[in-house]
Amino acid sequence: MPEHLNDTIDLLQAGNDSVPGDTIMDTFGAKPEAFGSLFHSGLQADALNNIPHSGYDHPAWIPLLLVAGLILFAWVKLFYGRRLGMIFRGVFAKNYANQLIREGNLFNERIGLVLFFLHIFMASLFVYLATPLFNVRLPEIPDLLLYLLITSSVLGLWVFKAAYVRLLSLLFKTGESSRELVANMFLYNLFTGIALMPALWGMAFTDREVFFYISLIIIVVVYIIRLGREAVIGFTVNKFSAFHLFLYLCTLEILPLIVLAKILNRNMIL
Repeated sequence: MPEHLNDTIDLLQAGNDSVPGDTIMDTFGAKPEAFGSLFHSGLQADALNNIPHSGYDHPAWIPLLLVAGLILFAWVKLFYGRRLGMIFRGVFAKNYANQLIREGNLFNERIGLVLFFLHIFMASLFVYLATPLFNVRLPEIPDLLLYLLITSSVLGLWVFKAAYVRLLSLLFKTGESSRELVANMFLYNLFTGIALMPALWGMAFTDREVFFYISLIIIVVVYIIRLGREAVIGFTVNKFSAFHLFLYLCTLEILPLIVLAKILNRNMIL
């Protein structure tokens, strides 16, 4: 047995509560790692920053926008519950939609304005969150400014469609039927904004790709139902010109859908 080890054992047998560090170093020939400084573990602070995070990093205004959407929906549910229920039923049953139109003008009601802007904000957020999934080169601008540009485009598209229907109604003298057509467009937009909110939470903070397709399915299904409703309005009203309906559906409904399908087919990176 080495001489230094014998000395260490003798010290312990003699009842010493502590053994000098030099004795331990001489015994083992080197300083044990266990006696190294607890404050110098070698873990660098920068290394923590390089640990991959789950989910996606988004600007702070995105969760604020989503929370604001929930607050607005809760407010509408609390104060306009009956009217909100009529909107939901009106999406799937034409008689409820007609009752909504007869009871008042959704364009001028407070619930209509709140849900319309909710639709604009949620639809724009869907486009904003979906942009990383496309092979498109975006301008180097702040995220919030990009979102505001998308919001302006979505709002401008709605105004253009409503004005286009109004123009066709003047040309073909179908004012009352055209107002019903625009009212149904408005109704489906309100419903789409509400239906998108849960999917947008998932798209923002969990799996972007999966919830993108869920959101897209919601939009397409509501879109197809709306096209069917608009066709019914056109073919069941004698004063409504069939050519007027065909021109509207082709230019503002079917053609944009074909363009969107081509964009998804060519530019998706999934």
